[in-house]
Amino acid sequence: MTGTEHPLVTDYLATIEREASFLPAGRREELLADLREHLAVAVGEEQDPEAVRAVLERLGSPSAIVAAARAEEPETAAASPEGGPRPRTRHTVTAVLLGLTGLAGLAGSLPAVAALVVGLVLLWTSDAWDRGTKVLATALTLATPVVVALGAFLLAARFGPTELLTVLVVGIALPAAAAVRLLRTRPRAA
Repeated sequence: MTGTEHPLVTDYLATIEREASFLPAGRREELLADLREHLAVAVGEEQDPEAVRAVLERLGSPSAIVAAARAEEPETAAASPEGGPRPRTRHTVTAVLLGLTGLAGLAGSLPAVAALVVGLVLLWTSDAWDRGTKVLATALTLATPVVVALGAFLLAARFGPTELLTVLVVGIALPAAAAVRLLRTRPRAA
């Protein structure tokens, strides 16, 4: 029996193959071939389970080997093996910018317009969200100036603290809802 036929080695390789299922098939096979070659030499004709375990421990846990392989993969380095969301710095920035347009509107028109324009450009140039999500986020974000203008126009005769507070809350809540929607929507695979 060669080193790669030992039951502990076959279990070890099967665990790595299972945990590395997210890797492209070619890369996964390359990883397994390299490990088989190394183990064939390191284990050799050894039959003692303790000696084989020692070789496997020196090589590292299957999780550590898969993590190292994941880090080397540009496409999957950011993705979790379960297919979870990728780190989305740009996506988070987009959502935060759009979410802050309501608050920025309180600080003055220039910060609000800048946040709105940059946020919408980032949103529409991103391939992370589908068209429907982009339209919804845009509508919620652009509704803020409409709500504020409409509130000021319709309630001008009777614009008291309650009305002002209502317009401000709605003006802040709409873009915040857009940001939450963008953050909770799983980005599409690139």
